[in-house]
Amino acid sequence: MIKMNRPRINYKTNMQQRKFSEKLFVMETIRDLDEAIDQICEAMSEEEKVDPFAEDLSPYFGILWPAAEALSIFLSENSILVKNKKVLELGCGLGYPSMMATHLGGHVLATDYHPDVEFFFHRNCQHSVLQCDYKRFNWRETEEDIGLFDVVMGSDILYESKHAKEVARGLLRFVKPGGIILLADPGRAYLQNFITAMNELGYSEEFHSISVKEKDIFLFKFLID
Repeated sequence: MIKMNRPRINYKTNMQQRKFSEKLFVMETIRDLDEAIDQICEAMSEEEKVDPFAEDLSPYFGILWPAAEALSIFLSENSILVKNKKVLELGCGLGYPSMMATHLGGHVLATDYHPDVEFFFHRNCQHSVLQCDYKRFNWRETEEDIGLFDVVMGSDILYESKHAKEVARGLLRFVKPGGIILLADPGRAYLQNFITAMNELGYSEEFHSISVKEKDIFLFKFLID
């Protein structure tokens, strides 16, 4: 039995289902993002409210975002990319892509930095009858060595204005020689800068467009030239 640390906030939740072939994925999501943010604000002390890192506690992880759905769809249609491969997901949130990769035969490590993600991630694995490793991990800040992976993947992770090349190098340090990076993005402002940085570091990209809820999501597969 996996011990799950309960979230500090008793979020109100909904259940969402997605089905691919015969596999049913069941995800517990935060019911309303604005409502959850209000709950956090009410629970914070005055000292916490002025902490510059307080925004990191915003529960954006608790929504099933279109980019995560697009990445999961792409994996379901390209299972050979993860089958029997060592896979890392950065900023996993609710964990849908990690669960999909696990179902498809990948050896997956899901990671996120938000302190409440672990509870939701393991709950969703239980709801979906899957087992997947999880680690709390801030890939943007730490130099901790977690090993190298055949596939490094992320969805909607280019939302900060950090130097694009720093972000690219941050991703590349987890990839085995000959490995790939999969990135799903809704068209954030920093996307093109990131692609340029990856090209400068020797990676070329394959581009795919995946429609989720009438929104086109950009899916990139980066490979070493």
